[in-house]
Amino acid sequence: MSDSEALLAAIIANPADDTPRLIYADWLEENDRVEEAEFIRVQCRLASLPPDAADYPELLERNEELRLWLTAHVPGPRLAFPAGLSIDGGNHWWRRCQRGFPAFISFDGTERPGTRSIRRLAAALEQAFQVVPTRWLVVNHVTVAQLAALVRHPVIAGLTHLTVQLADAPDASHEAARVLAHSRHWRQLRWLRLAFSLTEAACAELAAAPWAGLETLLIDGDLLTPAGFLALADSEWFRNLREFGLLHCQTDETFERLVRLPPLPQLHTLDLSFSDLSTGSWEIFASTRSFPRLAVLHLDESDLSEGRWENLTRADGFTLRVLQAVDCPLSPGAGTALTAAPWASSLRILNLSGSWLSSPDVYAIVKCRKFGQLRHLNLAYAAFSPRSLAALAANPALRDLCSLNIQGSRYTPQPNRGLTARHLEAFLARVDWPQLRRLELSHRPVGPKAVEHLTHPKFMSLRRLGLNNCRLTEAAAKKLLTAATLSQLIELGLRENRLAKSLELLADRSVLPRLSACSLLGNALSRPLARKLRRRPGLYV
Repeated sequence: MSDSEALLAAIIANPADDTPRLIYADWLEENDRVEEAEFIRVQCRLASLPPDAADYPELLERNEELRLWLTAHVPGPRLAFPAGLSIDGGNHWWRRCQRGFPAFISFDGTERPGTRSIRRLAAALEQAFQVVPTRWLVVNHVTVAQLAALVRHPVIAGLTHLTVQLADAPDASHEAARVLAHSRHWRQLRWLRLAFSLTEAACAELAAAPWAGLETLLIDGDLLTPAGFLALADSEWFRNLREFGLLHCQTDETFERLVRLPPLPQLHTLDLSFSDLSTGSWEIFASTRSFPRLAVLHLDESDLSEGRWENLTRADGFTLRVLQAVDCPLSPGAGTALTAAPWASSLRILNLSGSWLSSPDVYAIVKCRKFGQLRHLNLAYAAFSPRSLAALAANPALRDLCSLNIQGSRYTPQPNRGLTARHLEAFLARVDWPQLRRLELSHRPVGPKAVEHLTHPKFMSLRRLGLNNCRLTEAAAKKLLTAATLSQLIELGLRENRLAKSLELLADRSVLPRLSACSLLGNALSRPLARKLRRRPGLYV
């Protein structure tokens, strides 16, 4: 057995222990596989950190950079398991990882019906545990009978993570919950996603489950009644949760039971995505004292208009570090309300992508001096005006940003609000953000002259740059691709700029040698040049 094989065997034998992984990372570095080594170290560090840790945002950014590089340059193994059990391989190996290895293995019941297939699945899972350190099983479209057959098998005692999506109708959730709760094999279960509607009877069954070590629970709240939720909340294991997701919640009374609970001392992450709740419910949320340690709040695709957002921003019972509200309808005044939030000065990651912020709201956010802790700012698709862009550049509180996304969209009504290439030139000339590693300007009128500013040494830290549909010229693109200050770019978006000859430079792998993800779609490439460029890993032509 080689050194590499021995080290991997130690990781597989001790999947919960970071020490073998970090020893393997040392070996990888000693054998010139530096990016793989760093990826393991970064992911182990992220897994051990609370979301309010000082270096959490920077580690998230570096994690994505390494993932892009590895996807292009280090295809993972293609592992084949029997009985319909599968794991991402090849270039997808790095798509979703935990602590350096693929996060989950999956099974689809629509392709393998019946309980006999589950017996084969259990045997395949035992085989997988000898090959990869992954202990997360995703079972999609399984029947209650299949689920019952699975949880009776001792092999699931090795699982730490489980995702269950039922194929049966909602009224089957009671039986599904019963078989899950009555299994005696949940010795290591820490993370659970139940992707099916829960009835009151189902909640009563789950409340009695032996899940003393459970840290994360994500459930659908579309049919969850107040009584059902309270049954869960009264369980012995619920108060130990660190992350809780009440997704697709449609019932105000259920939500109000959640935000009126006695304080949950461990909970740091709350996911309320895909919810549709009344303004009155968010008014109650504003005075909640249930989440004293809350640091991360996810609200993606939830309706936050008509006063809901304003009530959220009045909440003072926690100190948020991460706020993500992607594709959320927001009413005029949302920006001003956010800047007045008691926790505005503590935010480190703010993602309002796709929330169609108006120009006055953007201006209120980017001029706010409270955001001195921000490291990631995402205002994609918002309506930027010249005044907002100038305020963003002039705000000293944002000097330590490591990721900024202000891309526009061709589908947004008046996304640029009078912006011209001259305004983008002035913006790039003024900003001085030495920590900036990602800058997304796609669908803004950057123009050719602004590229000169992007090649300035102050942008040497950039690793990801988005310039899709930015009206670049051939000369500007050539200057961009040959700039020594941008030689460490890992990701570059040049889609839809009508470029041709300048892109031939990318056929030479010494040009932007670290480049791992580059979209060239929508440019005027000849067929011979397109074929030539496709030979370089990471180029999308």
